[in-house]
Amino acid sequence: MQETDAMFQRHTTHPRGALGALELSEARFKRFMRELDAYERRLTFERTLDAFLDLYSSWKKRREPPLKLRLVMLAFELHRLNHQFQCDLSFQDAPTCERSSSGI
Repeated sequence: MQETDAMFQRHTTHPRGALGALELSEARFKRFMRELDAYERRLTFERTLDAFLDLYSSWKKRREPPLKLRLVMLAFELHRLNHQFQCDLSFQDAPTCERSSSGI
């Protein structure tokens, strides 16, 4: 039994403890960097979404074409940051008209 155990042993050039410290430190740093990247993306998305909603509110009040262009650009940026974000970009430039009581 000992002969087969020796056959499957992993040969290393360093003691077991020394390997763990360096690799563990590197793994923690990589995980930290991934978490930091995810946090930065979330924060950027939230800030861009806030800007989009503020701009949409302004556009709803004034209906100015330059605001609409900026809205479209922000919508594309939001989708780039989070592919689950969807926005119907077919909003009208003028407020929708209600039918008069005469049907015209």
